Amino acid sequence: MWDLREAAEVVGAELLRPRPPFEASGASCDSRRVRPGDLFVAIVGTRHDGHDFVGEALSAGAVGALVSRDPGMGHNLIVVEDVPRALWELARWRRRELAIPTVGITGSFGKTTTKELLAAALGTRFRVYRAPESYNTEIGVPLALLSVPDGTEIAVFELGMCRRGEIKALCELVDPWAGIITGVGEVHYGAFGSLEEIAEAKWELAECLPEEGILAVAWDYPELRRRVELCQALCLRFGSSPEADFTPAQVRAHDPQGVRFTLRSPAGSHRVKLQLLGEHVAVLACGALALSWAMGVPLEAAIPALAEVRPLPHRLQLIPTWFGWILDDCYNANPRAVRAALDVLVVLELPARRRAFLFGDMLDLGPEEDRFHREVVEYAARVGVDVLFAVGPRASRAFSAWEGEGAASTELEELLPRIREVLKGVPTVLLVKGSRGMALERAVEALRE
Repeated sequence: MWDLREAAEVVGAELLRPRPPFEASGASCDSRRVRPGDLFVAIVGTRHDGHDFVGEALSAGAVGALVSRDPGMGHNLIVVEDVPRALWELARWRRRELAIPTVGITGSFGKTTTKELLAAALGTRFRVYRAPESYNTEIGVPLALLSVPDGTEIAVFELGMCRRGEIKALCELVDPWAGIITGVGEVHYGAFGSLEEIAEAKWELAECLPEEGILAVAWDYPELRRRVELCQALCLRFGSSPEADFTPAQVRAHDPQGVRFTLRSPAGSHRVKLQLLGEHVAVLACGALALSWAMGVPLEAAIPALAEVRPLPHRLQLIPTWFGWILDDCYNANPRAVRAALDVLVVLELPARRRAFLFGDMLDLGPEEDRFHREVVEYAARVGVDVLFAVGPRASRAFSAWEGEGAASTELEELLPRIREVLKGVPTVLLVKGSRGMALERAVEALRE
């Protein structure tokens, strides 16, 4: 816990209308998710102004608020000129108070799943804090740092990025001792223009690790392999390549209960069972096992812990519904991740007669976005998808390359009646996937009814 009076001093502010208790145990910028003991951080966003929710946050148990103006009510208000900048100052201060090793996880995909797997493995030997949900942005990471409980022995953070230098800045805040790079894909391709540039941005994590630190690096990506010699930390390789130190063999990805595989590692071979779907998840599990093993957790302890990790919301969740099943993977999308989800769709052993795909726009792909969308449609046809629904202007343009059953629209509301009509009568598995900005969880909720 930390003291709001000290926090005010750190950012050069006075505590307005002070009232005990002054001890804070976390931070939140969403009044709907405030927990008792949180400092509410009033962020001014594109659609909402956090200052309008200060009262709601205090009623939910917040002990104070970080604000840029006095809303005229409330207590323990830390009033600053720039709330995001003050948030970072508080997070730096809190990090200095935490004399513990931290782990940073980055990559174009799989960060949250890898974080959950790693935290489960490390949790068998240490008191572990993991950043909530996908708190991997310039706002989410400092909020997570301020929420690390007293008594934590290792803290695990996700590090996201939209531009060069962002991971470096987050690393300067988190000060990671170890890290995982999950892979390189066409996320934010429009801003970078090449996988090589994306890899360079992700590699900032490796450059920030100390010489005595540890990096688990995905060995299936040549853009990362080329950089390993530049890493001063100990590098462990994981991936499907036989050259990797930790690799999955005999992968069985068809079981709807979860993936099974044999882990091959310097510590021997072990059978691994997960509740998660997708052959690619076996590779992510190898990364988590590699780093936890290097940090002192025996594989015999880590592997059973991984078996307890359940699917995260909107990340390859298999949901029974009136027409069969929804394979909900709508949290986000990029070309490589979409192909991986399609592989899951077509191999799952379920009593379904059709495999359908609701394909939403993949955003931030730049001038080549039409090519990337068309290649996904062609891949869906190649692996055996029976029905394709495309939503959004980009996916709808790519739909012209589809020769099978389906429909396309730029608006989800226009497409949903057609989807319901097609899904009637025949047991079907429907994959739902698109970029975060498409908010395809709307389709998942509508089609569950």
